[in-house]
Amino acid sequence: MGLLVNRAERVGWRLAIADESRTAPEVIGAVLELAGSQCAPFRRSRHATTFLLQSPSGKAAADLFVKHFHPLAGRERLKSWFRRARRLRTERMTAALSAAGFLVPPILLHGIHRASRREVIVTWRAEGEGPIWALRGLRDSLGAKRAVLRALGAEVGRLHRAGFIHGDLTPFNIRIVRAERPRFAFIDNERTRLNPLLARKRRRLRNLVQLGRFELPGITRTDRMRVFRAYEVALHQRHSRSLEHRVAALLRRRMEGTANS
Repeated sequence: MGLLVNRAERVGWRLAIADESRTAPEVIGAVLELAGSQCAPFRRSRHATTFLLQSPSGKAAADLFVKHFHPLAGRERLKSWFRRARRLRTERMTAALSAAGFLVPPILLHGIHRASRREVIVTWRAEGEGPIWALRGLRDSLGAKRAVLRALGAEVGRLHRAGFIHGDLTPFNIRIVRAERPRFAFIDNERTRLNPLLARKRRRLRNLVQLGRFELPGITRTDRMRVFRAYEVALHQRHSRSLEHRVAALLRRRMEGTANS
């Protein structure tokens, strides 16, 4: 999965398109139409609005996610003068993650609107299921659930060992491919970074807290510890209780703060 090299101009948008000439013309119009539409978004955040374009074939693997980034303002706009645009950072990070052997949704196209400076990224739907559906499917098999959790910890450990820090490593930005050997796809990678060495330990810990702070069906405190133990073994080839204690303490503070807010 390399960088997008095909260029196009459409109604004020400057686009870069993957080498998918059979598919791209069919979706560009629909993608750009969403920029001014009033249809309900799939997800909305401070930074972006995401739409789901379902394939007429009914096959989930052919669905597209269309993320429109809100124009930057204030301090963030000033910062943007000195760093690469969000769509270009996402493209490069997606290529780097894929080259390192991680599952990430392929980018079909990205672009910028010249007048408004809005940016768009279109990706294929990632493999796998969200954590709630995946874990519900494992509720009758304790061994399978534990195997998935240990594999998740190992995969996050592998991610960090390769130098990547995810921008928002909540369970909802991970897709689970249930199989004899579970696999995981990382989504929403626009803030993922190859992290500087000096800041890496603190940001790794932040990722673990993001991963563990959400209540999921059937996931206990002991299950969370299984994830963290597998993570530490994958990252350091050893296990100690110090990381568990630090993450557990941070999780307690975060979750108590959420409950009291």
